[in-house]
Amino acid sequence: MFETNFSQKLTLHARHSLKEARDLARYTRHGTIEPEHLLLAIFLEDTSLGSILLENMGFEKEALAKLCLKKKTRGKTLPATRIVPLSPALKDILRRAYFLASQFHYPYVGTEHLVYALFESESETLKRILAALKISDRKARTTLESHLNFDNFPQLSKMLDLPENFLIKNKPTESHATPFLDQYTTDMASSDIHNADSLIGRDRELDRIIQILTRKQKNNPLLIGEPGVGKTALITALAKMIARGAVPHTLFGKRILLLDLTLVVAGTNFRGEFEARLKEIIREASRDSGVILFIDEIHTIVGAGNTSGGLDAANILKPALSQGLIQCIGATTLAEYKRHLEKDPALDRRFQSVVVAEPTLEETKGILWHIKKSYEDFHHIALSRDVIDLAVDLSVRHIPDRFLPDKALDIIDEASALAKQKQTTPVALTVRIDLENELRTTRTLKESLIQNEKYDDAAAWHAREKVLAKEIAALKATQGERPENNRTPVTAEHILRTVSQMTHIPFAKLSKEAPKQKLIRLHQALAKHLVGQKEAAAALERTLSRSLSNIGDPNRPLGSFLFLGPTGVGKTLAAKILAQEFFGDQSALIRLDMSEFMERHSVAQILGAPAGYVGYGEGGKLTEQVRRKPYAVVLFDEIEKAHPDVFNILLQILDEGMLTDAEGRKVSFRNTLIILTSNLGTASFTQQANIGFTKHIGKHDLAERFETIKREVLETLKKEMRPELLARLDHTIVFNALDEGAIADITRLELDILALRLKAQGLTLKYPKTLVSYIAKKSFAPEQGARLVRKNIQDFVEKSIAETLFDAPEKRSLRLSVKNDSVVCL
Repeated sequence: MFETNFSQKLTLHARHSLKEARDLARYTRHGTIEPEHLLLAIFLEDTSLGSILLENMGFEKEALAKLCLKKKTRGKTLPATRIVPLSPALKDILRRAYFLASQFHYPYVGTEHLVYALFESESETLKRILAALKISDRKARTTLESHLNFDNFPQLSKMLDLPENFLIKNKPTESHATPFLDQYTTDMASSDIHNADSLIGRDRELDRIIQILTRKQKNNPLLIGEPGVGKTALITALAKMIARGAVPHTLFGKRILLLDLTLVVAGTNFRGEFEARLKEIIREASRDSGVILFIDEIHTIVGAGNTSGGLDAANILKPALSQGLIQCIGATTLAEYKRHLEKDPALDRRFQSVVVAEPTLEETKGILWHIKKSYEDFHHIALSRDVIDLAVDLSVRHIPDRFLPDKALDIIDEASALAKQKQTTPVALTVRIDLENELRTTRTLKESLIQNEKYDDAAAWHAREKVLAKEIAALKATQGERPENNRTPVTAEHILRTVSQMTHIPFAKLSKEAPKQKLIRLHQALAKHLVGQKEAAAALERTLSRSLSNIGDPNRPLGSFLFLGPTGVGKTLAAKILAQEFFGDQSALIRLDMSEFMERHSVAQILGAPAGYVGYGEGGKLTEQVRRKPYAVVLFDEIEKAHPDVFNILLQILDEGMLTDAEGRKVSFRNTLIILTSNLGTASFTQQANIGFTKHIGKHDLAERFETIKREVLETLKKEMRPELLARLDHTIVFNALDEGAIADITRLELDILALRLKAQGLTLKYPKTLVSYIAKKSFAPEQGARLVRKNIQDFVEKSIAETLFDAPEKRSLRLSVKNDSVVCL
């Protein structure tokens, strides 16, 4: 039935146009308001969508006014007190406009709908006007279709007559129609949005919000908190409390409506449309004292809808807020508040800030325990308290850049989905699902046949529909909707695998592999590959055993070391071995060459360029890599070359296990191993290596000499490095210079690696001890460590093998020997 209060459905532009049409009818002394009066009134309503449509069709104001303002009789203009009724033709046009808006789910009737209805009408006067202005009907319809995109406009039914006095201002009533609020807002107390049945540890914030809402002035709370801490859930809980009456009497009968600003902006193609919609929303909210608007991500109102010559949402809301016409609750993050709202004091002072802090560990566990039923019902799984506690603990340790309870809920949700994947569907349930799918298909076919007026065929499908419905009902009666006793439990393994997938941390590390086994594996790898460095290997194992036992400080890195020694003795190799054995992946090594950070300006690259500088937003060389690989060895190579400002960054990493990059994001180093390398004291080490093999001295004397040199190097270190940095390191490990025996062992190791590469190609390689001695002797250079070993193997061994294979490609067995100071391959 057509609403008696029809004018409430009209936009401001449409209402003004109808009033202007009434005034034009009085001016021309017509007894009724005619379609041509409405046509001219819409065209005179600047910035309205209807006016823009008419202008695009080719209408001109002077010509149209001349045709529409012909006076019917001589005499004075009709008095303003006289009611001018609608003509039958205009009534029909308004009906068409109303049903056009309804058909396409518009909450209002705008000038665009009135224009469309005018051109759908059969008014002879309008046809004469179009002919006089030389505007073809085809051009008019093309313009309408291109702007409004209404396809297959339906024939509209005749409805009841409009009341003759609907343009007269209505007296205020207790309840008003709110089409714009209905269209663009959602009641936060409705049960189908945001599960907030339980709110743990938020009493202080709730009391503060209620206190602000009951103020006389500036009664607009603004919730400020990090993403995921529960700002929206807090308002949802408040809305449900109001609905239950569990609030002070001053809030009885209030409704908190979530304003969808994106929906308000959507479809506003022309200047003034957005402003008109928002003004209507404000008007409806101001007339209903029980409405409280909630704008989530309120910083988006700054600039929203701002087109050339228009206002943004913030400037439209300011007058209503300052005059107390509406109440509004906002929610935003601290970063967005500083970036947008704090810079606009006129807007900021309309709100009262409420800081929503991240809940504690125990509060989060309580929150998850109280809302677990919704996840259990959705995923058809079972959650235990131990599993929930594990999810919270792991989220805090391994996802430091997000906030509780959101990150813990994500783990629970994904782990539940993982557990659900393992569920086996009963055969009876599979049959029921197939029947339900068939029922949906049958209904679709039936409806399609009805639309095509094939009623006999539709009746047959309707009979099939009834049979399927009975079968499904019978299955439901025997099976139950979903048997509660068949829920799959979410286990600790599901949680661990989920965290591993989300953070790229090896599952073996999360599953807490036996520390003893990992330590044995690390010992074997160091003994095999870190040749000639027994002291250093033992020091590494001692320090890392503390981390593997989980007795270290959880707020610091897993371990921090300073490797000292000459070049080529295995410092970087030790870091690679740790990455492989400690983190399960040799690529889990983040290496920074400190020679790149010798200047003050280059230090900024570690954390990222500050705002306003080239490279801002690209992330830091260190922080970005650690964010992507939170479980890794971080190697600061040749630390003595770094600018002193780098040491300040290292102090923060070693002390707190956290860094904040240039964009304000926190990066955790608590799951990393920090290794600094330095070549301080190289001359002393190379001197020791030469002494050890140019003079015949015993092992005891050589050990004493190493300890003496070690003390000298550490004294040099104390002079060159800041004492507060050295104090924060877990261990300073001195690598010895390599003697000829160590070089021989490394040569043998490299030859074995070469033999494995050839074996993969179907070739076998044998070599005598004399070859090892030959390569080791040529490679022994204390100032270069073992770096010459690989080069000499390439120059002498690999070259000889390549020449042999070129001459005899069918050869599969290779034997090396040394003849006349050269390597020969047979």
